[in-house]
Amino acid sequence: MIRTKQLSMPIERYWILTARKLNGEATPGELEELEALSAEHPEITPTVNALERVWHQEVPIVSADEQQRLLALLEQRVPEIAPVPVVVPVQRRHSRFAWAAGFLLLAAIGSGLLFYTHQPHVAVHEVVANRGTRSQVRLPDGSVVWLNAGSKLVYDDDYGTHDRLLQLEGEAYFDVAQQANVPFEVKVKGATVKVLGTSFNLRAYTDEAMVETALISGSVQLQFEEDAKPRQALLKPGQKLILTRQPGNGFIASWQSLRSNKKEDVKEIAWKDNTLSFNKESFSSLATRLERWYNITVIFEQPRLKQLEFTGSIKGEKIQEVMDVLSRTSGQFNYRYDQTNSVLKISSK
Repeated sequence: MIRTKQLSMPIERYWILTARKLNGEATPGELEELEALSAEHPEITPTVNALERVWHQEVPIVSADEQQRLLALLEQRVPEIAPVPVVVPVQRRHSRFAWAAGFLLLAAIGSGLLFYTHQPHVAVHEVVANRGTRSQVRLPDGSVVWLNAGSKLVYDDDYGTHDRLLQLEGEAYFDVAQQANVPFEVKVKGATVKVLGTSFNLRAYTDEAMVETALISGSVQLQFEEDAKPRQALLKPGQKLILTRQPGNGFIASWQSLRSNKKEDVKEIAWKDNTLSFNKESFSSLATRLERWYNITVIFEQPRLKQLEFTGSIKGEKIQEVMDVLSRTSGQFNYRYDQTNSVLKISSK
């Protein structure tokens, strides 16, 4: 599921259209555009109404010095318009425009309506895989990303222009298109992964203390802090780097080898092919994955059961079928699944 958020409307365009309307210069198309922008932002209506009242009043002509002072003040409050030159001809009608612009600034400051100040004018795209689902997205550069359950990927409209910057919460598998002159970076909690063209899995759920990167092909570089010092680590195919968070002191890094260099045999990326794969994994860790995978709540009635370990893989099964296999394999627990409330209770035999 892809969501797009517009962070702010173009401030220059809105006020240019307002000025053209007040000065009787707006075309029918511009009036329609202005009406649409106003409908999207009703909070600005009181300020616009005040501006129109001032516009139609007899007001003194504003000097050129006063015009420049008001413009400079406006640019300080709304730096987005600073590069736009404004020329106000010395005519009575247009002097009202300068006076009204000054009034608009003071009214906006006084009423707290500068809602757009210091906000970037870009659209932000979110790709979300809710609990119980998985998603796939092709990015504008041709890179493909698979999102595991309970994950979110964020990028904006500038993606691919000068760099390819993503933010990840959760787990994703990346197949990155090669663009040597446009860096590809994924930011997670406290670490950054940099690549040029590669395939890798990145796991960084917000409720887990670890950040795991498994490299399938190519090369990736991780940037993070260890012992409160900046570190860099370069991964080779078949390697996995696990960063374990230490509160206030960055991460502790540890290395592992993947079980195989063949994609279909690597448990770290089996999830994208709808397969649950685990190797000496604790029941507690596996339960957390099941909660995301099936969008359920798992309750251990005896805490000691969390320490059980499992090895195996299960493809595309229902939760009851998965639990049947685990229960028979272990021989130490029973389970009850409340499908109405999506609650799975595990108890000792």
